[in-house]
Amino acid sequence: MTTIVLNEQDYYRKVYGGWLGKNIGGTLGAPVEGKMELLQLTYYPVLPDGPLENDDLDLQLVWLHALEQYGARLTAEELGKEWVEHVFFPFDEYGYALTNLRRGLAAPVAGSFNNPFADCMGSPIRSEIWAMAAPAAPSVAAYYAYQDAIVDHAGGEGVYGEMLFAAMESAAFVESDRDRLIAIGLAHIPPDCRTALAVRDLLRWHGEGVDWLEARRLVLAHHGSPNFTDAPQNIAFTILGWLYGADFEDCILKAVNCGYDTDCTAATLGALLGMILGPEGLPERWVKPVGDRIVVSPPIKGFPVPANLDELTRRTMRVGREVLAVWDAGVAISRDAATSASASAAAALPAEPSEAVRALWRAPATANRFLLPQGTSAEGIGVELTVDYGEEGPSIARGGTKRLALTLANRSREAWEGAVRWELPAGWSGAPAEHPFALAPGEALAWEETLAAPAAAEAPDGAHRLALLLDRRHDGDLWATERVGLALVAASRWRVSGPGGAATSKAASGSGTSEANEAASGGVIAGFAGDRLDFAGALGTEAPGVYRAESKLHNPRERAVRLIAGTASPVKLWLNGKLVIDAPQRTDFMPAYHRAPQSKLYELVLPAGAHDIAIEAVKDDEPLELYVLPVAQRPERQPGPFFYLTGIRFDVD
Repeated sequence: MTTIVLNEQDYYRKVYGGWLGKNIGGTLGAPVEGKMELLQLTYYPVLPDGPLENDDLDLQLVWLHALEQYGARLTAEELGKEWVEHVFFPFDEYGYALTNLRRGLAAPVAGSFNNPFADCMGSPIRSEIWAMAAPAAPSVAAYYAYQDAIVDHAGGEGVYGEMLFAAMESAAFVESDRDRLIAIGLAHIPPDCRTALAVRDLLRWHGEGVDWLEARRLVLAHHGSPNFTDAPQNIAFTILGWLYGADFEDCILKAVNCGYDTDCTAATLGALLGMILGPEGLPERWVKPVGDRIVVSPPIKGFPVPANLDELTRRTMRVGREVLAVWDAGVAISRDAATSASASAAAALPAEPSEAVRALWRAPATANRFLLPQGTSAEGIGVELTVDYGEEGPSIARGGTKRLALTLANRSREAWEGAVRWELPAGWSGAPAEHPFALAPGEALAWEETLAAPAAAEAPDGAHRLALLLDRRHDGDLWATERVGLALVAASRWRVSGPGGAATSKAASGSGTSEANEAASGGVIAGFAGDRLDFAGALGTEAPGVYRAESKLHNPRERAVRLIAGTASPVKLWLNGKLVIDAPQRTDFMPAYHRAPQSKLYELVLPAGAHDIAIEAVKDDEPLELYVLPVAQRPERQPGPFFYLTGIRFDVD
């Protein structure tokens, strides 16, 4: 039953105001993004002729297109397709997620596997579209935010940051009390996550009378990170601007002057305040330079971009009507009736998140879930197949094994019977011919299987393609077959050694993707699930000293390559016996495709064929983190530089 009425013009005002505030904040913060010192801005640092391009808005234009194309039953699966088709950003978590999606992985595994940036701001910045499409329905908005965030942040704080903002912004369509909105946002994320802890500490310090400068210092002291895009500190800075600001201008300036991910903090706060105040409540001196225009980054392409904020607003409202209807959200958009009185509307907002949202907190980031028959978008229709790859993720070495945990649950109202069987590449083994099942409604079957790849297993694009086939039988006869495509990333293989060249007994007991055999040179040959060389796991030691890895870099064709040694530690890298990276000093840990320290990357035109590669890193008392990354260089025929070269592999053979 409808409990909240939202007048159509009020809906328009709040959506338009949110997009306008987003443009204002992004244009204010973009030129100083990444500056980690206290800033002194009083106005736009660059006076634009229209808004500056910003991924904060760019990606939400893609999600609007996704809602228009796939409808209100949109999930992470469809958003993953949109990434591959329309998003060519290499930035941090974007680059890693795109690499995983291109290899055939699906969310949430695409967002969690081999991703050192899952705690970052790439998803909290794109919460507004879900709030605007689900006005006054914070749990619905938080659900969409989760589906969005797990594509590139699964298992990380980026997921909770987006859920928090989406819930707050959705409630802001009928609630304007700041403290109430913050409480609604916090209710939609786990109370013990880093984001919740940072915001709650900030609220406490504000309540104790701490001034904003001291609050900023305390945020960094207790929740800070050397990576300027880390989500908890930046989400706290966004809320800080709101808590301490006297008006719209003062709020966004305080947020941006905290530094760090400034385009994100100012843009999100600008959008939230724009929703609350409407466009008429935003100061003219901030509105005039950005106007009604939309500017899109060149790597975002292949779909109809709104011509201006008016078109963006109307298209957002159009999908919003569908979302509210499909979800039976208890919110009606009316041309004639007035918006529900604030007190009654606010009272109708749920004090707690839905159980569906709480369930998302518990969903493992290492497992993919498939609703069958394929194309099913609602629970309770067919069966649910879950494939859990475990902590090492969806990876297998040549000649190695991979253990999978599988669950088949009958969510329908009738019995399902049949068998599950594998479709494997040539030479693979380990799976039974078929796994029979007979499941009454509500029953589930759980089992484990171990797949084995042959020593000669090849993966030209960096992943092995396989499938699970579910044969459904009716009265003993084959009735229908569902095919679920899966991918296992080809593990890299290196000969590794630690301080003194010795390997412990742990190295010889590797399982899953780890092959770990004693090598003639005194090291061990280990398979690594992703780009990270896990010396501690392979060698069984974390002693300080020099760690070395050797392999062959196999390049399928001549191309311009950027080789990155992603580590904070002193490091050297040799290619075909030539020392090409010699970085004797510690740096920030930044294994990003596009912004690795110059001292820890090397660019060249690499001929096709096999090339010797060796790397040495010096470990001190800190944990040793080392990623070896082959990515494209900046020059490209199409927008989208620094993408990961999935055709290159590292293998000792």
